Amino acid sequence: MINVKLIILIFSQCLCSIHSQCIIIGLIPCNQIPVKCLDCSLSNDCTYGEQISSTCRMLNGTCLNNIRKPVQSFKRLYICRYCYQTSLDELTCTPNLACRHHQNSNRYKSNCTITDDTQLCLGQRKFYRNIQCNWTSGRKKSNALLSSIFLGGLGFDRFYLGHIKEGFGKIFSFGGLGIWTLIDAVLIACGYLTPDDGSVYIE
Repeated sequence: MINVKLIILIFSQCLCSIHSQCIIIGLIPCNQIPVKCLDCSLSNDCTYGEQISSTCRMLNGTCLNNIRKPVQSFKRLYICRYCYQTSLDELTCTPNLACRHHQNSNRYKSNCTITDDTQLCLGQRKFYRNIQCNWTSGRKKSNALLSSIFLGGLGFDRFYLGHIKEGFGKIFSFGGLGIWTLIDAVLIACGYLTPDDGSVYIE
């Protein structure tokens, strides 16, 4: 015999699980409703970068449209592109402090998601993306350049960047008779000479 109470309990728990992912207190404007609380009809039959309109329906409750009227369905604009095509400044990605600028083609695999939870896009909102290493150990390019210009003959620039062996080499060669000092200053200014630990300069 089917236990009706058990079925009702399971059904109610499923509903609570769905609604718990989208809890909205009170009526708020429809343009502020997170994507996870909506059922939107998105079409990939569009031109990349084109701004198109989608019909969205609230999964639970209502929201306020442009004339402050409670509605369950409304229109929302979005740009025709997949989520992974979103620009990096619109993403939240996991950092990698172990990444080194001179390794793995200067990039690492990061788990990213769309920062704006109201922004519509095609495909999965969570995805992997190759990001350029941006780990820094706190060294400034301006400090390295100044130390190279004024104290480069004593190897201070190389010591500052962590190139210890080259630093002693500059000391014992008197900055390569000035030639090495000049070359290092140019390399630092152009960004070719960076910290030895693989980090990037801070601004």
